[in-house]
Amino acid sequence: MTDAGFLKIAALAADAPVTGAPMADLRDGGLDAIRVDHVLSPQECAQVVSALATNGAGFETTEFPGPFRSFFYGRNLNLNEPELGGYFDAARAFDAALARLAQLAGVDPVARVAACLAAMDGGRPYLPAPGPQGRRHFFTTFRGHHPGGYIPAHFDNEQTLRPSYRHVAEVTRGDTLSFVLTLAEAEAGGMLEMFDLTAADGVVNDDRSARPDLASLRSQCLPVPAGSMLVVRSGARLHRVTPVEGARMRWTMCSFMAAARDSAATYCWG
Repeated sequence: MTDAGFLKIAALAADAPVTGAPMADLRDGGLDAIRVDHVLSPQECAQVVSALATNGAGFETTEFPGPFRSFFYGRNLNLNEPELGGYFDAARAFDAALARLAQLAGVDPVARVAACLAAMDGGRPYLPAPGPQGRRHFFTTFRGHHPGGYIPAHFDNEQTLRPSYRHVAEVTRGDTLSFVLTLAEAEAGGMLEMFDLTAADGVVNDDRSARPDLASLRSQCLPVPAGSMLVVRSGARLHRVTPVEGARMRWTMCSFMAAARDSAATYCWG
């Protein structure tokens, strides 16, 4: 484990045995982040990015708000209307597109990530969060950030206040965590930046209150090369994605997650 700056970060490799219980430490606040290298090889990343760039798998595309200069394949609960019938229908179509992506790319990044997360959590499975009537949430989404693209500072715990999260809230407990698997780095920028401010400090935004003054806070950027994954306490610690610099697009696979109420699994949602 490293304590670079103020963050407690565990450094692991997907092709090495896991010692301890890093995901339990992350949930309990003993860690702020886990970096896992070698989740995908450079060649596998290139194959996935090539397939994503042409969207040969036929993913639905959703745009982030205009200033963010970003888009993603799939749907995100944050940007979805409270009525979720279309969301769950789209999740079924997304699963079919994931199967096509695995064929086109010659590697299944979702299976690779799910296996890696389970290995860090004593074998506990990582599954799409269940919805009503046997339906399932998205397990993940793929994000493309154009030059200048960014995501502003936020706590992911804020999301649970939104009506579209009602089904997730019924089946999960504890802070929201998230993973980011880098598929293609930006030439510069485009990094996760975490701030020395947590929800325990009494700052929980509900989309109406003012944001804290970022210039007054210590922060730490976490570079993650292609093929590596970062798992973070994104619900409890303020964070953002810095603007992408250069001409190359940043590609990632991301998801949110939280422990199931019965602790038998961890549920993920896009």
